[in-house]
Formats: sequence, C-alpha cells, structure tokens
Amino acid sequence: MQNLQTNTLQAIALPPLPDNPLVSVIVPNYNYAKYIGETLESALRQTYPHFEVIVCDDGSTDNSCDIIANFVRKDSRIKLVCKQNGGVATALNAAYQESKGEIICVLDADDIWLDNKLQRVVEAFKSQPKFGFVIHNVIQIDGQGNLINSTPMLKQLASGWMASYALENGGWVDNIPPASALSVRREVGELIFPLNEEFKRNADSIIFRLAPCITEIGSVPEVLSQFRLHGANITSLLTLTVDSLEREHLIIARLHQEQKQFLKKFYGTEIAQKLTDWQSSLLVRHNLYLIARLKGASKAESTKAHQQLVTHPKFNAQFGSSIPQKLLLQWGEYLPKPVFSALFDLVYGSSRLKRFVKLLLRGKLIASRTQG
Repeated sequence: MQNLQTNTLQAIALPPLPDNPLVSVIVPNYNYAKYIGETLESALRQTYPHFEVIVCDDGSTDNSCDIIANFVRKDSRIKLVCKQNGGVATALNAAYQESKGEIICVLDADDIWLDNKLQRVVEAFKSQPKFGFVIHNVIQIDGQGNLINSTPMLKQLASGWMASYALENGGWVDNIPPASALSVRREVGELIFPLNEEFKRNADSIIFRLAPCITEIGSVPEVLSQFRLHGANITSLLTLTVDSLEREHLIIARLHQEQKQFLKKFYGTEIAQKLTDWQSSLLVRHNLYLIARLKGASKAESTKAHQQLVTHPKFNAQFGSSIPQKLLLQWGEYLPKPVFSALFDLVYGSSRLKRFVKLLLRGKLIASRTQG
C-alpha cells in the first residue's frame, strides 16, 4: 500500500486502456476440490479471449492441486501457485503478485462466471476512463448448482464517485456484490495490494471498502456470475443469528480500522478524520437493534438502538419493499421478547412455519401459472 498521494478527496486519474487489455483472473483456493473444476471451466469459456488465470492454492489438504494441475497442462493461460496455508489475503496477494494484466478480476474457487463476464467487464472499463472499479450483479446457487433465488442478488448497484458517501456512512458503500463480481484497474490494484494478511477470511471485503475511496465505480446491472452458498461457506449465511451478527460486527470494525489507516496514508489525517464511526451505517444499526432485542438488553438500550435504526435516512428506502421486515423493525420494540423472537424467526430464520409459508406460496405460484 502506497503512502500519501493527495490531500484532496478525489478519484485518481487513469490512463486509457489498450484496445485488448490483458485481464488477470486471480483465484484463491483452499480445499475446494469439489468446485474448483467447474469454476475454472467457467473462466475458460469466456468470450473475451485475452486473459490469464492465476490460481493460488493456500495449502489445501484435498486433491485441489491435482485438479488445477490438469487444467494447467491443458491450457497455458492457467498458472498454479502453491503455498502453505495462511488465509485468503495471503492467497490473493500471491496470485496478484504473479499477475500481469491491466485489469484484475477476483474469482472465488466455488463460484461460476457466465460466458460473457469478462467481455462485459472490459466494455464497462473502456466505456468510461474514470472507472477504476467495476462491479456487476450476481445470482445465488446452492452447493449442487441449483438456483436459490431466481432474481438477482441486488436490486441496484453502487455507481459513480462514492467516496464522500462512504465517509459519511461509516466507510460502507451499499449495493456492492461479493468477490467474484469485483474487478479493478491495475492502477487501483497497485494502491490496494498487498492486502493486510491478518485477514484470514473476508479479504475481498478490503477491496470493496478501499476501491470506492480512490476511484469511480462502474456498474453492469446484468447477472454475470453465480454466487454459491453451501455448507463450507464461512461468511455466507442464509439465516441470521445473534452469533452471526456479532461475528459480522467484529469483521466490520476491523475493516473500518483498515479503511481509516488507508485514508490516512493516501489522503492524510484531515480526510481520515472525516470517516464516521463504523456504527453509522444502516447495516450496523439494523444488526445492533436485533442483537439488543434478541439478547434481552435493557429497555433503555433497546429503545436507543431502535431510534437510531428507524431514524436512519436510508431506513424507508432499504426496507420499504419488504413489508414483514419493515413492520417488525418499526413496531417490534413494542412487543414482548418472546413474541419478537418468534416473529424474528419467521422473517429472518428458517422456522417450520416459515418453511410451510414458502411451500404454500410456491404451490400457489405454480397453480396460478398452470391456470394462466
């Protein structure tokens, strides 16, 4: 990570890309033998041909390396780097160090790209020279590759110059997808890498926390990758629990600290001090209120967390389309804890009643389609 560049909050200047820029695909892998073959196949099917794939195996104990080595023998665009286990940040750093492309794309070892992913990303970068960070929408699949939800993961994507908003929102930029939908120009990568290797997990989060602070975001609204949710996912949970919320807070607080240190090095102390507290974002206020209610915090503490949540300027915009969730958050403060907990499980969890309602709705949907 480089030291002070400017004392003004502004997007960095980027040179024009060549006509056919080389794209470096960096893939961190650890014990994903079950998925890595399908992942690499999706990379090799890309309609944009000028790319390299650098896979860093982070000390896998399964047969991942054998599978990757077979791909290396078949296609010279794939390179395998093997190292002792050190965590995701170390694997991303090792892969990045071997990369040569003008554009860097992250690909998780269990995700799948659509065939036109790289083509659309390159087009986005070339459409606007100010874009140093390009994102796109994703769709969720399960461990067997079945769709979890038929709609894209995000209703809208972040775009443009978001640094000022990030500073006001505890460093958080809303509507940024997971790792396999993140791409940066080399000039941006040189400012972000090497990633802090204390991040054994969630290292891709460093990229989407730092990149918006130095460059404009280009967004491609269409789905270009499949984000896999399965039993081995550490941070991707289909349901919320107090434990998962508290773990998420630890990660967010660490990322906030990393972001502040970056801002100080890149812009100086004055800009870094404009970064608001990590609890300023709607996401964190939402989590804090749920934790307060579910853990049985005092009425004063719960009421304070509730007020901070419902008065957040983005509350209505974020939860307006989900009536059950909005009603629970807005009026749940007036419910006894057992009732709140039961409704929480209905809205956020995987209770029997919730599963029954899902099956009922699914049956009605199928029936309506048949009758139509």
